[in-house]
Amino acid sequence: MAVVNHMFLEANHDENARDAFVLNLKWHINLDLAPGLKKVYEHKAKPAFKKKKGRDFKNRHELRKQMLDEEYFQAWASMWRTAQHLMWESAETKIDRQYDELVDKTTVKGKKLGSLKTNPKLTVPRYVDAVDIHEQPGGYGFDMGDGDITAGAFYDAAGGLYGRGQGLQMGDSPAHALINFIKMRYPDLKPKRILDEGCSVGGSTIAWVDAFPDAEVHAIDVSAGMLRMAHAKLERLGKKVHFSQQNAEKTEFPDGYFDLIVSNIMLHETSGKALPRIMKDGHRILKKGGVMVHMDVPLRNRELDTYTAWYRDWSTHFNNEPFWGALHDLDIKKPIEEAGFKKSEVFDELIPNTAGNGGVWWAAGGRKT
Repeated sequence: MAVVNHMFLEANHDENARDAFVLNLKWHINLDLAPGLKKVYEHKAKPAFKKKKGRDFKNRHELRKQMLDEEYFQAWASMWRTAQHLMWESAETKIDRQYDELVDKTTVKGKKLGSLKTNPKLTVPRYVDAVDIHEQPGGYGFDMGDGDITAGAFYDAAGGLYGRGQGLQMGDSPAHALINFIKMRYPDLKPKRILDEGCSVGGSTIAWVDAFPDAEVHAIDVSAGMLRMAHAKLERLGKKVHFSQQNAEKTEFPDGYFDLIVSNIMLHETSGKALPRIMKDGHRILKKGGVMVHMDVPLRNRELDTYTAWYRDWSTHFNNEPFWGALHDLDIKKPIEEAGFKKSEVFDELIPNTAGNGGVWWAAGGRKT
């Protein structure tokens, strides 16, 4: 069973078999073993804490400390981390075997539809560079220059495997859910220029080009390796996009340049200081009447029970996602309003997933009046 879906990276029989093993291991850990954590919580952790403190857990933080002592959780967590490392090792084997070929394949030659502008002087923000997000080797900011696509190749090779291993149904991309939401909420919006922030390897960018074929699409990321991969991918697909290496906290675009600014699952990989700056710069480069919408994982902690909030907070402490929990504690409307958006035009909503599995995403943003 082949599980790799990569435009440039090829997998041989043994590599496909290894990916299939990792995927099935992740399914076993997340779908078969994870439900047992709820039983440990109900029958061991919760009674033990109540006996010790005379009360129930106040929040997910107290539950996390209690669950750390439970052997079932220790075993489950160890297997989860091991499977994650195996996933990256499998990707690394393929990348190392054909690295020179990958660089050649992703070097866009001849006349280009779009453009690519990297910036060697750009400082990758600490919230991206200080940890290897998702345990990705070298992290998103890894860059050896001279056409290096290592960061993009890792992300592209393991992205689908990671999501499927979590039990997600891989239908349309999250961007399609956001596109449907925007078109229903703002039927009068006919964007001439669109900015996709935190575009990584261009998976979401493709959707914006297709959804608004008359628009000029720009896409930014702090990772040069991601952008090289994204540019090569969209050029091969015949999609015109202007990629540039920029920090969404302070872009180089002029005031009032875009009609639509979007991001897909970017915010939880920023920080408490960066997020308000991203909103403020978004307001600056947005035209009057333009729309800014950021979408992320639907984990607004105020709506979750203690157990679910603890379980979904795994990434904060064990998957190198330090801003994960803090974002989902946040009243996202506040930094958007403080950026200059009128309160009546700001929204914070759950939107349906287009995969048809009853899932939802979380969208927040506003219209510039």
